[in-house]
Amino acid sequence: MATERPGSGNKIAHIHLGVDGGAEKFFLRLSRALAKRGVEQIAFIRKNRPWRDELAQHCEVRELKFSRSHFKRHFVRWGISREIRSFGAKVTLGWMSPASKWMPKPGPNMRTFLRLGDFPDGFHTYGNVQNLIGNTPEIIRQAVDMGWPADRAHMISNFVDPLPEDLKPVNRADYNTPDDATVLISLGRFVERKRFDLLIKALAKLPENVHAWLIGDGELMDDMKLLAGELGVQDRTHFLGWQRDPSTFLKAADILVCPADDEPLGNVVLEGWNAGLPVVATDSPGPGWLIEHEKTGLLSPCGDVDGLVRSIDAVGVSITAPPDLAQEGHKFLLAQFSETSILGKYEQLLFRGAQENRGT
Repeated sequence: MATERPGSGNKIAHIHLGVDGGAEKFFLRLSRALAKRGVEQIAFIRKNRPWRDELAQHCEVRELKFSRSHFKRHFVRWGISREIRSFGAKVTLGWMSPASKWMPKPGPNMRTFLRLGDFPDGFHTYGNVQNLIGNTPEIIRQAVDMGWPADRAHMISNFVDPLPEDLKPVNRADYNTPDDATVLISLGRFVERKRFDLLIKALAKLPENVHAWLIGDGELMDDMKLLAGELGVQDRTHFLGWQRDPSTFLKAADILVCPADDEPLGNVVLEGWNAGLPVVATDSPGPGWLIEHEKTGLLSPCGDVDGLVRSIDAVGVSITAPPDLAQEGHKFLLAQFSETSILGKYEQLLFRGAQENRGT
């Protein structure tokens, strides 16, 4: 039987099956922040993740092959549980619903949490999950409405890393964008719900000195390029691909646009505020929760091209934005979504609750 390693302090195991996106970026941020607080960590991930080496700087990493076979799954889960016991972790945190299949069985020496950054689609694989963590109130509301116990559903949002003061923006000329252009920037997967088509249609109704930078990739990229050509804005629509760190592009842009129909949180809103940009978004669940209209950003109805155009125009296609719009967004970010604030909530939920239950 495996024995626990000697040592003191909190220990946690992560199970993360994602590839590369917003959830992965926050996973790296949170695990790095926990490490700075002295939390020892082990993570079980798929092989060949592009962020594996970055994670390994502050966390033990186990790369596994996660089988679809129901029979083999039991052996993989048993192996994970065995390594977690050997590591000495008393808490396991799974990331997104796919991780729920591999969670160890909870008990007196193991508390299990599943962190959701998207809306739940059912709990049929959640047998070993004790608690849910959602990063927006709407995720938690939907989970409870679907039958998850309210006392085991917790809302803790995300934080973003402050940008270095000496961070230099990218050179616009390198991306065929004039220095005097108004640059709209939008980030995400090229999938239907992100509605990059809405932004491209809005661009076609905006002055010719307005350009759009679209950062990301996905199945609809070719369709979006075709749409830009059909609307005659192919020279003002710049597809910049997936960027592991888009901060230098954000620093070179003028307005952050989030045109999604169905956005659980809208981490890009936080990224925009973090870069000091005014934010324009459609009123999907996440941005609608984050943004106070006409104070920290501008909201328009989902799917409304003209509404999005009016918002962008109101911010100022000649950069005459209300001077406090970006400032108020940044102030709100620091007050509610700082690393200190969010990390304190995670520590309270994951570790201190267990210590109180033990009477320590």
